Amino acid sequence: MKHWTRWYQPQRRLMPPEMASWLTDTGSLTRRLKAHNKHGFSVQLLGNHWMKPLPDECLDLGTSMTQMAYQREVKLMDGDKANVYARTVVPLATFQVMKHRFEALGNKSLGELLFTDPSVKRGPIEIACLKPGQWLYEVAVLEEAVRPDELWGRRSHFYLSGKILLVNEIFLPTLDWSE
Repeated sequence: MKHWTRWYQPQRRLMPPEMASWLTDTGSLTRRLKAHNKHGFSVQLLGNHWMKPLPDECLDLGTSMTQMAYQREVKLMDGDKANVYARTVVPLATFQVMKHRFEALGNKSLGELLFTDPSVKRGPIEIACLKPGQWLYEVAVLEEAVRPDELWGRRSHFYLSGKILLVNEIFLPTLDWSE
């Protein structure tokens, strides 16, 4: 499998028009999904793991390729269907300072933590078109019935009290993109 994902600054001409507002929205994805979903919003916790981030994530976060990071994987649900696969990478230095906040999340949305704390700052959004064989594509569709030709995702840094973390959000084909 190819591990590297090509992330770039959003350019409307390069992304599907129906997805552009979802990919570039700087607000809370949790809030947007709660307002958008037809069958109720929930978070399905897939797991919390200590593992090495992907090589491009290490470079992006400025961490060693050998250093473990706390990684949280969830699916954001509309009733019983997953609309978004989300993966958060928390470097060790960030986790040590914020351990209680991450361990208490459970099935709660990370967005509720990030967008209700006025001290949190968000970095620029990057987007990517993921293809079969890429690691993020494969984990996003792991339990899904449909394997589309491509998936679109976005990522951005968040800074909690100056400590960095990386949030990846991969939009699944079950999401109804219409407003």
